[in-house]
Amino acid sequence: MRTRIVTAVTVAGLFNAVPLLAQAALNDRVAKGMPSRFTPPTCGIKAGHFKVQSGATYLKTGIETEVPENQTRALNNGKKVLLEAIQQNQQDKNPAAWYYLGRIYLQQGDIAGADSSLTRAETMLPACKKDISDVRYAAWVPLVNAGISFNKEEKNDSALALYRQANSIYRDKPLAFLNAGVIFANANQADSAVVYFQKASQVAEQTNAVEDRNAATRNWGALLQRAGRHQEAIPVLEKYVAWVPKDVEVKRALASSYRSTGQNDKAKAIDDEVGVGAPAAGQPSAAASASADAMSAAVTLYNSKKYAEAAAAFEKVLATEPNNRDALYGLANAYVGLKSPKLADAAARLVAIEPVNEEAVRLLANGQRMAKKETLANKTAIRLLAMPTSVKVNQFAPTADGASITAAATGREGETAQGKPLVAKPLVLIFEFLDAQGAVVANQEVEIPALKAGETHPIEVKAQGQGIAAWRYKQK
Repeated sequence: MRTRIVTAVTVAGLFNAVPLLAQAALNDRVAKGMPSRFTPPTCGIKAGHFKVQSGATYLKTGIETEVPENQTRALNNGKKVLLEAIQQNQQDKNPAAWYYLGRIYLQQGDIAGADSSLTRAETMLPACKKDISDVRYAAWVPLVNAGISFNKEEKNDSALALYRQANSIYRDKPLAFLNAGVIFANANQADSAVVYFQKASQVAEQTNAVEDRNAATRNWGALLQRAGRHQEAIPVLEKYVAWVPKDVEVKRALASSYRSTGQNDKAKAIDDEVGVGAPAAGQPSAAASASADAMSAAVTLYNSKKYAEAAAAFEKVLATEPNNRDALYGLANAYVGLKSPKLADAAARLVAIEPVNEEAVRLLANGQRMAKKETLANKTAIRLLAMPTSVKVNQFAPTADGASITAAATGREGETAQGKPLVAKPLVLIFEFLDAQGAVVANQEVEIPALKAGETHPIEVKAQGQGIAAWRYKQK
């Protein structure tokens, strides 16, 4: 089974380390991301003491003043008077004192202080749970957004620091856990990745975040299986298969774990269901297992920074599966690691499969520059700049008599070569489902509406037909 996020989202230069953000820089980032309007609590919390009320007033002033010096002074005064109330005036049992102190800490960017104070307030007054959750979420958002920006810049140590801070102040959304898991997995730190994928899966299940739940659970199970922890992997993969019953790749992975733990009847039932013959000598069946093993070996080499060996391994997969998108993506990134001009050809093959994926087009432009094809590189860069939409395929699930694709389109800020903004337009894609020889078995048109920058649109494509092994799409 391929670990989708680990293999398909690996980007060039993923291992380029940068120093962790200094704590002061983290604090400043949180403080600047907080709201500039004071929102009073709605849970009926009462100050109950003049110093606590004074602290609340200082908080409001510190949030709403536009003068930086006045903001700093008000927040410092608010913290001072609230600590005095707690330490000198027996207000340590007053939830309002801790609530307002926690909010001041957040305005100052002190995540640890805020978490401790807000936890005390909620323990004393559970009726304020939603208000406190809203306050925590307001701090979580700028941290996660900044982490994503660092991911895009390939500064993963800094991104990880931000995700950890985000998870320490708000734990009711899976995204920061999931993204941290991806960083650890791509850095070949499987034990840490398992912890984060497990937490992301649990939080996503509790909050009904279906897409994140599925991605986290799939990767959690894959890493457990890759580490030979089949007994632990089985319940994780079983849960995923119950949610995504058409993911044949994971079903085959589950069958493999069943066999490894002596549950051959369960493994055979899956083989029969997905159209795979019973394996000889208790081993997974032939073509599927060989392909999966070869791909897994290639990914392991890439994650170990053995780029030359990884490129050769991906080429071996492509020799038998020329339309394997994940293998092409891995090959392209291996060439990035090698700084090889061969990237141009690999990326061109990738763009032929998914021409509206901004990451694939960016790889093509970089490859053309490495190959000193400056004219082509400039044309590709202009093409990338003007793209109004990027389409990313998240899952390809072939079955015995068909296949399905789930993807997402995301709006971009398209510009002309002169820097003028382009108006977003709808587009139509034709998805083609291919057999092992590359012949088209079925196709389907998909309409994507005009999307604003950052706006997403889900895509689901299904096809009927035997022998579907790959996919591609083109713009109509």
